[in-house]
Amino acid sequence: MILVGDELLEGRVSDANLCPVARALGEMGLRVSEGRIAPDEPAAIASALAGALGESRLVVTTGGLGPTDDDLTVAAVAAALGLPLEESPEAAACVKAWYAARGAACPPSAMKQAILPRGATAVPNPAGVAPGVVILTDGRAVICLPGVPREVEALLPACLAAAGIRRMPAAETALLRTWGIPENRLYDLISSSGVCAVSDLAFLPRPGLVDIKFRGADSSKRAGAVADLLPGSVYSTVWKSLEETVGDALSADNLILSVAESCTGGLLGGRLTSVAGSSDWFAGGVVAYSNYLKRSVLKVGGDILAGTGAVSGECARAMAAGARALTGSDCAVAVTGIAGPGGATPAKPVGTVWIAVETPSGSTAREWRFGGARQVVREAACSCALGMVLAALGADAG
Repeated sequence: MILVGDELLEGRVSDANLCPVARALGEMGLRVSEGRIAPDEPAAIASALAGALGESRLVVTTGGLGPTDDDLTVAAVAAALGLPLEESPEAAACVKAWYAARGAACPPSAMKQAILPRGATAVPNPAGVAPGVVILTDGRAVICLPGVPREVEALLPACLAAAGIRRMPAAETALLRTWGIPENRLYDLISSSGVCAVSDLAFLPRPGLVDIKFRGADSSKRAGAVADLLPGSVYSTVWKSLEETVGDALSADNLILSVAESCTGGLLGGRLTSVAGSSDWFAGGVVAYSNYLKRSVLKVGGDILAGTGAVSGECARAMAAGARALTGSDCAVAVTGIAGPGGATPAKPVGTVWIAVETPSGSTAREWRFGGARQVVREAACSCALGMVLAALGADAG
């Protein structure tokens, strides 16, 4: 993959295309061997393409397909392949159709997106103006996609089909998605158990979460042996998010969840509502950042706030109970902690977070100590809150 754009190299935006494209190709049995970033310079793009084609049968580029002067990918690819540029009737029809569907006149500048290398195939873009571009040359394929992630996702399947890319026999793999156990502890636990060689595993950590990927013969068997070491900590064996898994568990038990958040400031509710259909199992919640709101809205007792404090198991339990009573939900989860960099005490350092979950069968609370910067603490707290909800629902289900 070649990711084109000065904005990536200048740090103005983060790449959002490599991961979904690599995953889609992986599902077809194709492995991305390398990802390169090239600036908006024709020579640099052409050099990156020449290097990639020397090693690969398929090259996918993203970015630089628009109507402006800094959209240089198609011209650079044509130059690298020694192909002349010409207007493609198919591409012109795609561009004009996009504007016609919106009752607008097609501006002359937009027709730049119809200028393609000779022999290229234009693939209609259901999510934008610029068509995808597929070029077959010397037994290799080059696919050029826009840089907008939703357009990449919409175009990739049709472009792969146009390039004649078919699903390949995939190497055996297995996946464990875990929550609540840091990467180093997972590594030590698996290593000391002897159930499999950790050198054969890939650990993919995020705040509060670690994916473990197994590759090669007996992947499923080894994954099962590792899963047995992690009761309650594996939330999925497929590429399903923790919030989706929680939603499925709530739906299966016909339960509604609410949240009460302090240090996460709405991040947890955002994770839950990112799941399509979450209105079926998520009532809403309260961001009670101040003690005043904890008292007045969630009915946390003043004695708790004056005694054990806002960052405590007692406060977290009271917040969860308050959210459940306020929303009429079946279950509730509450998060309160010190995300930093200020607010710490010797007894409660930065990263101290209390999470409580209340379900029809009872409540539980747990203290966590997360490392890292403020946002890492907040994200880890959300992940572990979701994991605790899942664990509590599992206990309810027996």
